[in-house]
Amino acid sequence: MGWRARLLLVVACAACGGGGSDVMGGDDGPGPLPAPSCQPAASGSTAVAAPVLAYTLNDRWQEAWLASPAVADLDGDGTIEIVVPRHELLLVWRATPGGGGTVAWKQTMPGRIWSSPVVADLVASKPGLEVAVASRGQIFAFDAQGQPLAGFPVTWRDELRSLAAGDIDGNGSLELVAVSSTPLSQNNQRDIVIAVTGDGSTIAGFPPNTSGAAGCDAACYVTGGYDQNIAVGDVDGDGKADLFATQDNAYMSLHAGTGRAFDAAPIFDGRTKFSGIRWMVDYRLAQQGYADDEAVDEQAHFTNTAPAIADLDGDGRPELIALGSIQNAAQDQREKGVGLFVAHPDGTRPDPWVTPPRFPGYLAGLWDFGDNLVGITNQVSVAELDPAHAGPELVFAGFDGKLHAVDARGAELWSRTYTTSAEEWTGGVAIADLSGDGSPELVLTTYGTAGGRLVILDAGGNVLHDLPLGGRGAMPVPTIADADADGELDIVVSLKDAVDRTRSVVIYAVAGSAPNCLLWPTGRGNLRRDGYVPPP
Repeated sequence: MGWRARLLLVVACAACGGGGSDVMGGDDGPGPLPAPSCQPAASGSTAVAAPVLAYTLNDRWQEAWLASPAVADLDGDGTIEIVVPRHELLLVWRATPGGGGTVAWKQTMPGRIWSSPVVADLVASKPGLEVAVASRGQIFAFDAQGQPLAGFPVTWRDELRSLAAGDIDGNGSLELVAVSSTPLSQNNQRDIVIAVTGDGSTIAGFPPNTSGAAGCDAACYVTGGYDQNIAVGDVDGDGKADLFATQDNAYMSLHAGTGRAFDAAPIFDGRTKFSGIRWMVDYRLAQQGYADDEAVDEQAHFTNTAPAIADLDGDGRPELIALGSIQNAAQDQREKGVGLFVAHPDGTRPDPWVTPPRFPGYLAGLWDFGDNLVGITNQVSVAELDPAHAGPELVFAGFDGKLHAVDARGAELWSRTYTTSAEEWTGGVAIADLSGDGSPELVLTTYGTAGGRLVILDAGGNVLHDLPLGGRGAMPVPTIADADADGELDIVVSLKDAVDRTRSVVIYAVAGSAPNCLLWPTGRGNLRRDGYVPPP
């Protein structure tokens, strides 16, 4: 099947599977399908098979928050484990023949697990991979068999809603970094970031501001982070990962692994540190540090921003990426859509991003539903969708009921309406090739009071499949991986509710897929949950 034939199939198939085409179609129209951006699989096809429910996993009544599942062979025995937090339970399943699953191990936490589990080699001396989660004010870590690691749990500030891993001291081992919604206030400074080693020891220089390691003056404006507000990656090319934290105001923080706060460029008046830069929409006002007219001038707000780090311009130096909600500086007009901010480590903006792209439409999502249904996470998925455009593309949901794809220079490639309901939202987008043809697909789930859906789009934003999930849908970003070691990809969905106490996690098989192109296959991009795409 050729490119044009596949495009006709896309248009014809918009009504496949769940009757959602009237919602997804809108007036956006079908977009052109880009050329493949990945190496195709040997058995690749241009047709993306409809997902088929293959496994149903359940254990008790526990609901999910925003923790994207993890799929990995934890102990290296060739059998895949599926790691899913369900409220205060950390559950590890194995898929079993017949479409079910068995619980390999589980641990009860002191409270809800908000963000995605980290699965990585945290302790080199132990075989297999470790699993770490943040529960309320504590970080927990377990070995491949579910035994607690020595030195854990680590207690800090309630509530830890962000957790990621990275080598922040350059010693070859991974450290864990968490962000709290409740700042620590000491020594005329505030802190929300903590970093610990694989044995639970706090890293020297953390918490950075209150300890003095950051070098902050009075203009380091830090407050709590509420939703996966951390990205970890090397932004200055020194071989050590840095910490990029967003927060519940118009400011953001950037720290080296020593705790040092990155300096602000001299153009920012009276601001010595990155964490003193006020992210006004107007670049002149950002340099000035305040609004000319607070009723009119606009600024970003990063309460629910899950940031990313990626090299957009191909110069080998990553940029900082943050999708913020937009409000006026007086903060009495807050439903003004979203803006996409890109910056260098000194707070300056690359030329194409001096004026952040704005998506001002507003349907819903800034405010929580209630009944444990939370607002939209302002997160960006980073992946090469269209090789005709230099650099990776940025994909995200706005408050306007649409998905948006923006190229590395800030130009919108397409938008696609995924809902017209103010009571249906998405948690974010996973990206992988589901047919082996080298062209990635976009996978999202929706959630809300009236149910949710599993939706698959191609790289041009055209709807391929739209399936009902039941219950209140799924808040976490789905995970794309081979969950049963059969060589084909599966879509792992952690449902908001344990539907009838028989369905906590559902796994859809995608026939004809292969692991040739996993670009952003899970929440925060990878199982380190670092939001980082290293330079090529």
